[in-house]
Order: sequence, then structure tokens, then C-alpha cells
Amino acid sequence: MIGPRRGARTLPLDGARGRQASVECSREADVFEAVAFGRWPEHCADLVAHVSTCAMCADLVIVSRALQDDRESLCREAQLPAAGMVWWRATIRARADAARTATQPISVLQGIAGACIVGGAAGLATVAWQSIHWVDRLGDLAVRLASRRADIASASAFAAGHGLPILLAIAAGLVLAPLALYITLADD
Repeated sequence: MIGPRRGARTLPLDGARGRQASVECSREADVFEAVAFGRWPEHCADLVAHVSTCAMCADLVIVSRALQDDRESLCREAQLPAAGMVWWRATIRARADAARTATQPISVLQGIAGACIVGGAAGLATVAWQSIHWVDRLGDLAVRLASRRADIASASAFAAGHGLPILLAIAAGLVLAPLALYITLADD
């Protein structure tokens, strides 16, 4: 429960009300509890006497009772939903919970499949990267053959030297692009 802190520091008497003006009051928590639990003023005569001399506690009683009266009136005016509505909401919530529970293993398997695909793609990229040295040898062979022919243009020499890596990159893109699109657009 939220309430005032214990420990007090009081100031001199307030002349207009004849009460003690205080910054904090040691009995403030007791007064708050008495009002909050409905014991005010019938079951706490000593606190009633204290409130008559303490401005802080008097203000606390006024505000606390106003808030408690508002709460009680709102509780009386509140309308409970029909039993059929409560039952319907409970069944909808139970179905949603069951569906969420049923889809958890599927989501885990989809995550594992995605990780395997990423791992496979990384493995293929590693193999392709290591085979570039072999492709360079083929490119050197093609360049030697191309240098023997004087009529081959420089563009065809580039294509002959680097054609296989470009072809592998295009093929990998054509294979991985639909897969990436499927993973991106798949329903969770």
C-alpha cells in the first residue's frame, strides 16, 4: 500500500486554524490506513483527536475520503459483463493459447532450417572462394590462347579470363534469390 512516510518535522502552530502546520507527520500513515480500510472515524478516536490539531493529517483525511467515495461509487455503477461474453472470451483465449503452443515447434524447426540454409550458403561461398585459384589458372590458359590470336578484342579477353567466376556468381544468385525471397515472405 502506498502511504506517507513515518517520521515527522512539525512547524509552529498555524494561527488561523489553531492546528499544527507540519511538513511531515508521524501519524500520517496511521490516518491514511484508517481511512483506506474504512475504520475512519468510528474505530479510531485517538486519530480523530490528532487530526483536529494537525493540518497535514486533516488534508489527508479530506483527500483520502474523497478518493474512497469516488471509488465506491464507481464500483456500484460498474456493470459486469454477461456470463456468455465471459465464456466466449475465455474460449477464444484458450484457442489462441493452444494455437501458439502448437506452432512453437514449427517455428523452432523453421529457425533450424534457416540456419542450415545460411550455413550451406556459407559453405558454398567458401568452396567457390577456394576454387577461384583454380579458375584463375583456367583464366590464364584462356588468356594464353587469346594472346595467340591477334584478332580477339580486349572485351573478349576479359570474358575469357573471368567468365567462369562470373557465371558461378550468376548461377548462385539465381539459386539463392528465390530461396531468400521465400524465407522473407513466409508466414511466421
